[in-house]
Amino acid sequence: MTDTPSLLDCVHCGLCLQECPTYRVGRVETESPRGRLFLMRAVDEGRLEFAAASGPLGRCLQCRACEPVCPSKVGYAALLGRHQEGRGSRAARWLQRRLLNSRRALAVTGWLLRTARRGGLLRLFERRRGPRRDGGLDSSLGERLSAMAGAVPGAPERFALAARGEDAAGGGRRGRVALHLGCANVELLGQVPRDTIALFQAQGYEVLVPAQPACCGALHAHAGDAGFGHALAQRTARAFADAHDGAALDAVVVPAAGCLAHLLEAEPEAQPAFAEPLLFLHRAGLRTRPTRLAARVSYDPPCHLRNVVGAGAEVEELLAAIPGLELAPHEEAELCCGAGGVAFAREPRASFAVTERKLERVREQRPSHLASGNPGCMLRLEAEVRRTGGGVEVVHPVSLLARACGAELRPSGSPSGTSSRPSPPTAP
Repeated sequence: MTDTPSLLDCVHCGLCLQECPTYRVGRVETESPRGRLFLMRAVDEGRLEFAAASGPLGRCLQCRACEPVCPSKVGYAALLGRHQEGRGSRAARWLQRRLLNSRRALAVTGWLLRTARRGGLLRLFERRRGPRRDGGLDSSLGERLSAMAGAVPGAPERFALAARGEDAAGGGRRGRVALHLGCANVELLGQVPRDTIALFQAQGYEVLVPAQPACCGALHAHAGDAGFGHALAQRTARAFADAHDGAALDAVVVPAAGCLAHLLEAEPEAQPAFAEPLLFLHRAGLRTRPTRLAARVSYDPPCHLRNVVGAGAEVEELLAAIPGLELAPHEEAELCCGAGGVAFAREPRASFAVTERKLERVREQRPSHLASGNPGCMLRLEAEVRRTGGGVEVVHPVSLLARACGAELRPSGSPSGTSSRPSPPTAP
């Protein structure tokens, strides 16, 4: 990618077309990276009003699969961000800033969503047939509400944030990491941070959970509020730099691929460095061999882990090392699942078509589990699995490895670790 991306960098070769999930489902030029670049250029040259281009631009899932295959190294994400910056709804931007920037507001919202799911209220908003296939790509308010209601998992779980301080390593101290919590994992997917802590303890790492911002800014950056998103990334990096008081930290593990990609791009020189949990353990090596776990798993790699972080087959190799676990690769695993951060709520028709295609490929392999390392992807995939009849457990790969390693949380101040920090990790 060039330092100063230009719309003129695109040579219109078309190699991006087959990598684009929205183009693959509709074969519409303006729903492709190349077509969207044409629209941006038309807006810049005054040949087109932005309102006429906002639909196709807004339906981009920002998976960034077009960038690695581009021979001209077009900075597509930067160009799209530049054209969307500040153009969205002011009310939506205000709400997103207030909600995602407050741990207390997120806690209240999370409680309401978990209560609504357990009480059956969300089923009143969910559609059994999904968005309509006719009438164009523009989504109705009802379809957006249905998509948002469906994104709350069937068994939502909150991470017990106030109970976490510093957790002791098991079997002798090997190292020390800090955990990035994020927003969705804390309020809806609490098993992910819990299993991440337990897994790293089982591998001999102390896990520090310091006070940190409620959101890293990834969702803001993806929604045309990049300046605010980068400010939150800076605050996040600073929180971890200040938290360990000079003691060595091997990494800040981030069990959310979208957040990790945003933090790495916004704060590339951050110390301690941000890292994906399983990529970190793949480099470090597992201390003990996992025990048997009977499962047939289709792994769906998050787009940002592949296309931004540059991950290869590390996660699959760790899962393949689990006795009894059978990997069931599916076609088009490299394509987006349709989540796109919160794009599934803004543009549910486009998202639905992409997710439906994804699950058709997955179900051909008849897996027992569908694994993805990003909360937005997990929520979107589970919503569609649940809507179409279930039968597949959507899970973070960290949880699978934690199960196989028999990982259980060790209490703070355990004899094999260091003293705990009594202060609860609230947002600064």
